[in-house]
Amino acid sequence: MNAKKDFLIVDFEFTQYLKPVGKPRAFFSEIIEIGCVKIDGDTLETVGQLQNFVKPHFFPNHVADSLAFCMITEADMKTAIDFNTMLERLESLYSPGETYFVSWGNEDYRVLKQGCERHAVPKIFSHEDYLDLAAVYKQLKGAERTIGLKAAAEELEVDTGGLWHTAYDDANNTSKILLKLLADGWMPGAVI
Repeated sequence: MNAKKDFLIVDFEFTQYLKPVGKPRAFFSEIIEIGCVKIDGDTLETVGQLQNFVKPHFFPNHVADSLAFCMITEADMKTAIDFNTMLERLESLYSPGETYFVSWGNEDYRVLKQGCERHAVPKIFSHEDYLDLAAVYKQLKGAERTIGLKAAAEELEVDTGGLWHTAYDDANNTSKILLKLLADGWMPGAVI
């Protein structure tokens, strides 16, 4: 067992309904892509990763705009897994109490929680393990608002890669920011 908790950095791309009218009753955002990177808490080495497209279950007819924004093609969606399979793969990288669930902002955690509720499956992540890195960065800077992932990476001069708004690349870039903050002396749970 690790002396320090591991970090599971997660990013989701999900559906949104942005039109001014016509929103279906009970509409909620569904995950359409998952990307994650797992970092060992002791060595700070990458020990796992995941990238999958995910089939929307409840509102599949309202996916097109989100696919275009996330640069996901119809061909990509033909390889998509279902929500429960995504949870199984995610859960294989997570140990309650031993792994932080890290995201940039609170939307990823909220969308996952709501997806679990709507699919009537138990939430696999403990809120005690949740770490909103955007909120941490905001506190470290003494800022009034959180900023986007790309802006934070630029401010910290982190060498990013890939495409913005793709789940795996965003998770990987978030992991680079996490490693930079740790290298600069920040520790989870530290009083800021």
